[in-house]
Amino acid sequence: MIDLPARTRRVSGTRLLDLCRERGIGSIVDPFMGLPMHLNVLKRHGIAVHGGDLLEWFVRAGEGLVANDFTILRDAEVAEVVEMLPGRIYPSDLFRAWEGVFFSEDQCRYLSVWHANVHALRSDGQTGLALVGLWHVLCHWLLKARHPDEMVDVPPSELAWHYIRETERWVVSNGRRNTVRRADFATTLGAVRADAIYLAPPGRSGAKRIDARVWMWEAWWQGDPYLNVERLYRDTVFGGRINDDASYDRAIADVLAAGAAPYVIVQSSALEATRFERLVRAQRPHIEIVTPNDEEIYIIGKK
Repeated sequence: MIDLPARTRRVSGTRLLDLCRERGIGSIVDPFMGLPMHLNVLKRHGIAVHGGDLLEWFVRAGEGLVANDFTILRDAEVAEVVEMLPGRIYPSDLFRAWEGVFFSEDQCRYLSVWHANVHALRSDGQTGLALVGLWHVLCHWLLKARHPDEMVDVPPSELAWHYIRETERWVVSNGRRNTVRRADFATTLGAVRADAIYLAPPGRSGAKRIDARVWMWEAWWQGDPYLNVERLYRDTVFGGRINDDASYDRAIADVLAAGAAPYVIVQSSALEATRFERLVRAQRPHIEIVTPNDEEIYIIGKK
């Protein structure tokens, strides 16, 4: 049994939207975007959004939810994702290492089928939508394993169909150029001009504490059930080992100094807010603190 936090990351797209509207922010960049649902919310309301991350499946998800304006999956294309296609030979044992540990034999077989089918899709937008929809299937299965009597049994292909169709409802055009890239923070911040930088700073041991669903889906996308996400992240997403407070502070300061946007919005909690306020204040002369609750504190710096 694996630990499943209630949410993978506490980012409120609607709260972020309100903060942007109140300050006339029309574009924003998030160099540690994760699953970019918050960027999709901003995009739906006319804000130009840009994101970056080191995990490839997050970037693929962004290609479906952020950069994609029009592409969807037709019924026949969804069927080509969720079903075993006649005449195609599938590597049915690709995820056998997870069998009996996280998933059943049948679920592992479908994970192999979906891996092959998604990688055969013809566009980045379709791939991103299918990948996000299937990620919700993974979350559903892991949750059902913890609470087997509280959730109904749904055939894998039917469950996948449902979640992919739900994901498609987020496709929208805002008439702006929206981008995602697989890159470190410096590359992402240097590639676009935006009114604001948004940061939900990862912890010092981000790779070790990463939600199991996140690393499992990167492993699924890569086709490697033994994938070590820490190998991709090092010890943190900053690209180096940050084991003490001073080094971590310097890493955050480097991120804040790398962006030239008029605004920077740092999301924190009561536990870390004082630290991030000090770091933002060193870079921006005008500071505002917005505190909806102790778990959601925004330090907003303006040039």
